[in-house]
Amino acid sequence: MNLLVLDESLDLAVVVGRIAPVRGWEPHFVGSLHELEQAVQAHGRPALTVVNLQPPLTAWELGQRLRGLGLESPVVVLGAAGQEGAAPALAGVQWLERPTGEAELAAALERVVSRLGLGGRRAGPRGGAGAHGLVGQSAQLGEVLAKIEKVAPGDANVCISGESGTGKELIARAIHAQSARWDRPLVTLDCTAIPEGLMESHLFGHVRGSFTGAVEHRTGFFALAHTGTLFIDEISELSMPLQAKLLRVIQTREFVKVGGSKPTRTDIRLITASNKDLRRAVREGSFREDLYYRIAVVMIEVPPLRVRRGDIGLLVDHFLRKFSAAHHKRVPRLTSRALELLLGAEWPGNVRQLENCIEQAVVLSEQDTIDVDVLPIGEVPGKRAPDGAKPGLPAGMTLRELEQQYILQTLDGVGGNRTQAARLLGISLRCLQYKLKAYRHAEAIARPDGSAGEPSRIVPPGARRGVSSLGDVMLGDRRRMMMS
Repeated sequence: MNLLVLDESLDLAVVVGRIAPVRGWEPHFVGSLHELEQAVQAHGRPALTVVNLQPPLTAWELGQRLRGLGLESPVVVLGAAGQEGAAPALAGVQWLERPTGEAELAAALERVVSRLGLGGRRAGPRGGAGAHGLVGQSAQLGEVLAKIEKVAPGDANVCISGESGTGKELIARAIHAQSARWDRPLVTLDCTAIPEGLMESHLFGHVRGSFTGAVEHRTGFFALAHTGTLFIDEISELSMPLQAKLLRVIQTREFVKVGGSKPTRTDIRLITASNKDLRRAVREGSFREDLYYRIAVVMIEVPPLRVRRGDIGLLVDHFLRKFSAAHHKRVPRLTSRALELLLGAEWPGNVRQLENCIEQAVVLSEQDTIDVDVLPIGEVPGKRAPDGAKPGLPAGMTLRELEQQYILQTLDGVGGNRTQAARLLGISLRCLQYKLKAYRHAEAIARPDGSAGEPSRIVPPGARRGVSSLGDVMLGDRRRMMMS
């Protein structure tokens, strides 16, 4: 569902940006009525428009502009208490007192979406960019999304495995949002953030006086997540005694508070995650085998970013827009050197590292373009230019060959998505299609049989000319598909 958010202060950017992915919403943020008009003209009418009404914008001015745009979609106006009488008197416009927190805003928007029958809690189409908030179109990510679709409706325990920064918590939230418990609590417990001596109290709660410092009753995470979902992150950090107690709770669906004697029933769906190989931990004796089989009824393994490089371009474009809105800046364009550096980096910190990199670049950039000097990553191994040569500008190639190589490289970096490639290149989609058609036509003329083939003259700097491996053949097939 397309969501257009008008907020001059962009205070809602962080809140809505956190809510939107797990609800399947695709938010677009604007800072003025003029930008709102441009967004509607460029992207069409959104499914829902949210306006944060703050001075100098008045309800009367807002009503006039909305009437002029002819917005038929529902409009939600967030205003201060007592301002409802000044809200625009237009059909489809609904007034909400401005919520004070993220939970209140999420609940208010959920009510509107549910009442209007927009289906906002369901995520976008499987495999598309932004589905479940997981940006990408690679086959590896597609497998993860397919598994989410299969396991979410049920109640089976799920274990998510993957390196740090790959988006394990985002997957947990997507499963919860797609489950029958979507309107119930989702409680997250990070085992690395709580001292071992307090972990049992956090899990099950305690009664006052049960130990030194227990001056009041505490509700544990199992009680907080009752009827909803409990997500335990980095479960491999639990001690063996706590693993035994957790296994007991999973088996009996009952727990006892620290210092208590009365068992409490619990109805939760358990999702766990670890950046360690739990099967190896079982073999080494640091994780209980019986607990592993209880929590890993379904195992989802998240691929690192370096094995799905085709998603890097889409992620870069997503983060550029996200942080440009958050930091009140125009969306910048990447230079060819910057894009090459991003596509070739190893990303040991995965998507989280890429996100941090793009945010730093957006904040530090003082121009409408981002070059390598503001990217907080080093040179890509094997990409160094010869002494005296400028990086990214190989000798012996014509300007047309350089342009063709860069365009095809950009297309490959975004998984063949022409819209995203045109946006990164700073040209229109029509212009990109025209150039691809021209390349295809030139290659057809170059062959005696008139068939389009692999552009033999366009090779990466330093690479051997001609096809020398099965990988080269596959790359040639992919490029022909992108140009067709």
